[in-house]
Amino acid sequence: MRIKIGDLLVKAGVITDLQLRAALAEQQQWGGKLGDILVRMEFLTEEVLVRALSKQTGIPRADLTGPGDRAALALVPPEVAEEFGLVPMQLKDEGRTVLVAMSDPLNLGVTDHLRSLTGAKKIEAQLAGASAIRTAISRWYRGEELFGEEGEHSAMKVVNNSGQSVVTQDPRPAAKNAPPTAPSAPPPPQKQAPAANGAPRHSAVEVLQGVEDTQRRSVAALKAMVELLIEKGVFSRDEYLARVKR
Repeated sequence: MRIKIGDLLVKAGVITDLQLRAALAEQQQWGGKLGDILVRMEFLTEEVLVRALSKQTGIPRADLTGPGDRAALALVPPEVAEEFGLVPMQLKDEGRTVLVAMSDPLNLGVTDHLRSLTGAKKIEAQLAGASAIRTAISRWYRGEELFGEEGEHSAMKVVNNSGQSVVTQDPRPAAKNAPPTAPSAPPPPQKQAPAANGAPRHSAVEVLQGVEDTQRRSVAALKAMVELLIEKGVFSRDEYLARVKR
């Protein structure tokens, strides 16, 4: 019998039994995969989870660090890759086999769909984390993500809690072979444009990282406080879950 991933992580000393129970309670309340919940609760990293899953299932880990295979990528549209959490890596056996990195390589329904979509006789799955796959999709499908058939582009916009735009980032590259303009005096140095509240604008990446860091700290602090109150006997876990379900 294959050992459960939670028990495997506890046995390996990666997480504690208390952390496992907290993640299982979260899973019982909201559903989802236990491994993803453990990563979201910051009890372990995605890389450690992938290593544990590879050991548990015997499925090799995917290497997504190199360049993408254009022939393999052409078989799977980017929206399909995003929907199912996978990315094609390589064609093998003269195109009869497609090597695919998947966050859930044991999902036979997705494997069958890929086989029908690509026309391959075999789908060879390797294991990769969800965020690593998203990064590979962004990197390997970059041209299709940023530009449509008619050269249209999409800008990234971050808004605050009031719905006001904080920063907008245009991904278009600078125009090539633009006609030369007449020489003119160099413009005076300009200061960074302030935001509406007078504070300097930050890049979209900085804003998103700040939001994610704040959310992670808030979730971690709340869960730590709940676990402490349960340990102190202020209320039981069942009482807590019953109150949350209301």
